[in-house]
Amino acid sequence: MTTVAVLGASGYTGRLVVAECRRQGIAPRLLGRDARRIRERLAADGVGHDDLSVVEVDVTEPDQLVDALAGTDLVLTTVGPFGRLGRSVLDAAIMTGTHYVDCTGEQPFIRWAHSERDVPARDAGIVAVPAAGFDFLPGDLLAAVAAEAVGWASEVHVAYTVPSSGGLLGNASTGTRRTVATLLGQPGLALVRGELAEERPGEARRLAWFPRPVGPRHAAGIPGGEPITVPRHVGSATTVRSYLALPSWKAELVQMGGSLARWAPARRFMSDVLSRGARGSDGPAPERRRATRWGCVAEAGGRGAVARAWAYGHDLYGLTAVTMVATAQTILEASPPPGVRSPAMLAPPADQLDRLADRCDLRWSVARPESRDPDGQDVPS
Repeated sequence: MTTVAVLGASGYTGRLVVAECRRQGIAPRLLGRDARRIRERLAADGVGHDDLSVVEVDVTEPDQLVDALAGTDLVLTTVGPFGRLGRSVLDAAIMTGTHYVDCTGEQPFIRWAHSERDVPARDAGIVAVPAAGFDFLPGDLLAAVAAEAVGWASEVHVAYTVPSSGGLLGNASTGTRRTVATLLGQPGLALVRGELAEERPGEARRLAWFPRPVGPRHAAGIPGGEPITVPRHVGSATTVRSYLALPSWKAELVQMGGSLARWAPARRFMSDVLSRGARGSDGPAPERRRATRWGCVAEAGGRGAVARAWAYGHDLYGLTAVTMVATAQTILEASPPPGVRSPAMLAPPADQLDRLADRCDLRWSVARPESRDPDGQDVPS
């Protein structure tokens, strides 16, 4: 019998992952620091858990992690910041032969996992998938679809939008805010002419072509997962960037904030502001989550042709739970080659997007280069 564990089961995203596991007929083992708190929080959310085993584990204790993962086929972990707490979890998964899926949005951790743990994961016979949540699974899958449509892509640009909330932090959980605080002052990376190059948040700008009713939006560069993952499955790509749709004045503030964060006093002040904003509630209320509309568009260009693939829906955190569990099931069912892999490397990206569309309100499409509307703009084929 396959055993799936959820690490961080008392946290905001962790509880959503547990609930999604139950919807998909999975009875996960629950891992966390406080068994009583896990049960109380799941009960408050109305998530059935009486039949689930709970194992207390401290992620800062490697031996406890190894013991907790022993005999587990796959672990879904939501415990961050991943740069501080995630490495020991991935190492424990490798040591115990446990497949691994996380929801990190931290570019440094994504790069570390792919560059430093790919060979150990392959040797252990496990599949490890970092960044299988809202950031940055949609972009990775859509980039693969757009690149396939254009045939030979030398550039890939992926942009996200959350127009109803004014930005990702407008609906951020406690964990998300704490993670952002740990990344303050760190430069991001973009793939430029075949090399990873440092770029400050907001430094790169682009017009992102989201589908109607959103339409074209000004977008600013962010340190996304795509510059790390997309070149692994789009081998022709020499330029890959990630963006967030922002008005130009907000993009200027992001760039200014990135520069200020290099100064230690300013970084401490900004971190304190983020931490204060995380107090009082561990995440947005369900009705606010459901009202939050998101969108993602990937544009692939090469040899004079451009293709775009996009997806949109509501509820960022609910989507993360759906994508993590679907990714876990793809690993267990498709048995992809072992190693640290991006979502698009597990199974055909279009099939994975269709699977997600069956489970939530995600909708997606692709505009191929030969499809043009009367105004000369790409439209879905």
